[in-house]
Amino acid sequence: MKISKVLLYAFAFTFGIQQYNPVHGMDPDEAFMSPPPKAAPSTTVFPTPGEIVSKMQAEVLRKDRFVAVLGVEVVDSWGFDWSMLEDSGVSFGDPRRISIMSNLHTKLQNLARKRHDAEFEILRSEFLKLRDNIAIVHMDRLETIVEQYFNSCFPGSTIECDDKAGGVQLGTQVNVVLLGGEKRKYHVKTHSAGRLSSKSSAAKPVNPQELMVYKVLEHLGFGCETHFLQRSIEDVYIATLDAGQGGSFNVFEKATGTLGEAGDEDYGQTLWGMSLQTINPTSSLNDWNAIETVVQSDGVAQNFLLQIASLDMLSRILRLHDLLNNPDNFGFLETATAMPLLKVIDFRVADDRIFTVDPDHFGGFLVGNGLYNYVGSHRAMRYGLHDRPREERVKAALQVLTEGPLARSHECVDLAYQDVRSYITSTETFAAHVSDMMTQLDPFRDALHYNIGFFTERLQSWKPEEGK
Repeated sequence: MKISKVLLYAFAFTFGIQQYNPVHGMDPDEAFMSPPPKAAPSTTVFPTPGEIVSKMQAEVLRKDRFVAVLGVEVVDSWGFDWSMLEDSGVSFGDPRRISIMSNLHTKLQNLARKRHDAEFEILRSEFLKLRDNIAIVHMDRLETIVEQYFNSCFPGSTIECDDKAGGVQLGTQVNVVLLGGEKRKYHVKTHSAGRLSSKSSAAKPVNPQELMVYKVLEHLGFGCETHFLQRSIEDVYIATLDAGQGGSFNVFEKATGTLGEAGDEDYGQTLWGMSLQTINPTSSLNDWNAIETVVQSDGVAQNFLLQIASLDMLSRILRLHDLLNNPDNFGFLETATAMPLLKVIDFRVADDRIFTVDPDHFGGFLVGNGLYNYVGSHRAMRYGLHDRPREERVKAALQVLTEGPLARSHECVDLAYQDVRSYITSTETFAAHVSDMMTQLDPFRDALHYNIGFFTERLQSWKPEEGK
C-alpha cells in the first residue's frame, strides 16, 4: 500500500473515520479502484477514499471550531455557507465545496501572517493536511486509471507510475516494460483546464479542440504518440510518449544556454550549424544578407530553419499560445541517422471564439512578429522568425506547407478529427455531452482547413516588391 494512502488512513482515524477493518479482510487498495468493488450482500461496505475525505471535511471544517479560535465576528464576515462543508453527504469534489475551500485557504493564509498562537496553528495545520489528502485521492484515482488503461493497451506488461516531471497540472509519469523487454515512458497530465497538482481547484470540462491539436501534431510527426483517458468530462488526461523515444531529446531551452549547464552552447550549435552560430546577439551588428549567403551552404542550418518555419506555421495555423515564446515546450529529437527533428511537447490553444486567420495574421508573419514579439528569441531562432530576409522566410514557409513536413496538413487535420470524434462518441462518460463537444470540434476542424489554405495561397501569391 502506498505511503500516501497510509497517511490518508491515519488522518481519517484521527477523526474517528474507520476505513479498514482487518476482521473483514478487506484490502485497503481496493478502496482506490474506480468504481469501487461491489460487496457481497452480507459483507460490510466500507467508504471509499473520496467518502473518507468528505467525512473528514465535515469533521475538520465545522463552523464552531473556527469560531472557537477566530471569533464569531471574523468567521461570519467571510460569508461562507458552512452547511456545504459540514454536510458529510456532499462530495469533496462538489464545485461549491471546492470554491469555499479555496476561499478558506486564502483567509487562513492571510491570518497566518498575524496569528502565531498554538490554537490557530493546530486549526490551520489540520486544514492543510486535509488539502493534502484531497490531492492524494485525486492522484490515486489518476494512477488507477492509468494502470488500467496501459494494462489494456499492453497486456502482460509491467506498468509503474512515477512522479511527474514539472508543471502545475495534475499528472504522473508512466514507465512501461513490454513483454518483449522494450521500455517506454509516457507523460500523463490533465487537460489544460483540468485539476492542478498544487491546489484543490475545480476542474473545467475538457476542450476537444485541445485534444485535436495533440492528434494533428502526432499525425504530422511533430508531436508524440498520444492517448486520452478519463473519469469524467472534467477529469480527462492526456498521455504522450516521451519525445526521446528512439533517440535523444532536449528542450530548446538547453540549446539556448540559459540552463547554465556545461556543453549547452555546443549542443545548440549541433542544432543550428556554424553559420547561425556566428550571429552577433546585437542585431545591428549583423549583415543579414551575408549570413544568408553562408546559410545556403550549411545543411545543418537549413534543416534548423525549415524546422523553425514549420513551428511558426503550426503556431499560426493551429492558433497556439505558449509555444514559440516558451523554449521548454518544444525541442529537438536527435538520432544517429537523421537531422534533428522538431517535437512539440506542450502548448495552449487560443481561447478566441473565431479561429480563422485574416490578412492581419499574414501581415504579422511578413514583419516577423505575431502575438509574441519574436525579437526577444534566441539569436538563431530569431533569425528564422524575424531577422532572415523576408523573401527567404516566405520561401521557407511555402516549402514546408507545399512539399515539406506540413504538406499533409489537410490530411492530418481530418485524421485528427476522426480520432477525437471517435473518442468522444465511443466514451460512455461523454454520452450526455456529445452534442456540445462536437459543436466545439466541427467548426475548429473547418477553421484549420481554412487557415492552411489561407496561408498557402497568400505565400504563393506574395511578390518580393510587396516587401518594399
